Amino acid sequence: MRYYELVFVLKPTLSEEEISSKVESIKNLISSNGGEIFNEEKWGRKELAYPIQKFNSGYYFILNFKTDNFELPGKLEYNLRLDEDVIRFLNFKIKPPKQKEEEKVAETAEKE
Repeated sequence: MRYYELVFVLKPTLSEEEISSKVESIKNLISSNGGEIFNEEKWGRKELAYPIQKFNSGYYFILNFKTDNFELPGKLEYNLRLDEDVIRFLNFKIKPPKQKEEEKVAETAEKE
């Protein structure tokens, strides 16, 4: 199982409905290709460090997902490059998150 973090920025000119549908389509792409999203964060509208495609701000989102499908990151990046509403993205592999003590106890109880 590999763990990934996807950070992407959407155009500031999008409406709330367009933003939510865009995020849902990205989440559906991940889940339909064997990925499981375990964390989602909406950072909201932030100023960019420098103008990108003549925009000075954008809507930031973070999705953490895990998958056994090694082709998913490439497919995801390809679709994000084609999407005109995504002005910047970064997808990278991360270490597996540490389990909480409660989850460890539950797993050891299941093994016994």
